[in-house]
Amino acid sequence: MNLISKISASAAIGVTAALTMFGNSAMAFTVTPNNNTNALLNALLGDTTGLSNFSVNATGNTDAFGLFSDDPFGLKDGIVLSTGNVTDVVGPNDSEGTSGSGTLAQLDISFDAGASVEKLFFQYVFGSEEFVEWGGSAYNDSFELLLNGVNLAKLTDGKTVTINNLVPNAAGPYHADYINNPLGSLGTELDGYTKTLTFEGLLNKNAKNTLSIKIKDVGDTSFDSAVFIKGKSVGVVAPPQDVPEPSLMLGLLSVGGMTLMSRRHKQKALKA
Repeated sequence: MNLISKISASAAIGVTAALTMFGNSAMAFTVTPNNNTNALLNALLGDTTGLSNFSVNATGNTDAFGLFSDDPFGLKDGIVLSTGNVTDVVGPNDSEGTSGSGTLAQLDISFDAGASVEKLFFQYVFGSEEFVEWGGSAYNDSFELLLNGVNLAKLTDGKTVTINNLVPNAAGPYHADYINNPLGSLGTELDGYTKTLTFEGLLNKNAKNTLSIKIKDVGDTSFDSAVFIKGKSVGVVAPPQDVPEPSLMLGLLSVGGMTLMSRRHKQKALKA
């Protein structure tokens, strides 16, 4: 296959990926309330080689836990925890502040780790109705991922995952990990959310470990926050590195193709 053919083939793959992405975003975001701890655990666990004896406990209202699919964040499916009702996170964003009846949702998972495993990983997205109006205020809803008591829920600059760290001031500027979702947006009711973030924590070998996934209202019980954990991502294998968005890939391929064609035109001109 010559270089032009390779570029054409790569471009076709990029177009397919882009169409797939757009097609997925158009699919119906579905959230189903479910506080069955075994169902939640089964939805989360991926490659758990070296881990055993899992047990799980849920704290919070029954409507604070659920399963999701075809989400607008790119996770595909998984579990959701909310300080209100999980079904309220489904778009469109037609309200400036949705509020449920809960204040805390927590999932505690305990398990044994053998001598061969080093770390636990998974991917998540945090979102809230507190954005952006209440950034920098006392209504600083928070999300924690406690591995053996240590909070390892961090943004890409190492800050903890809170309303105020993502939106220090309603007028901006905002954190680089923050994605705004203004009124009228179709994907989710939440007014903003994070990019997909990765949890990574060192395990205690040959010992019992506890992972606590905890989201809570701070300052009041109004305006819900939620966290989405990617399905089958909790395990001992690091998630794949991010790849460029299909649109960016197409742009790079186009630049490459134009550069190649320009060189060929120059070669023809020199030969002439």
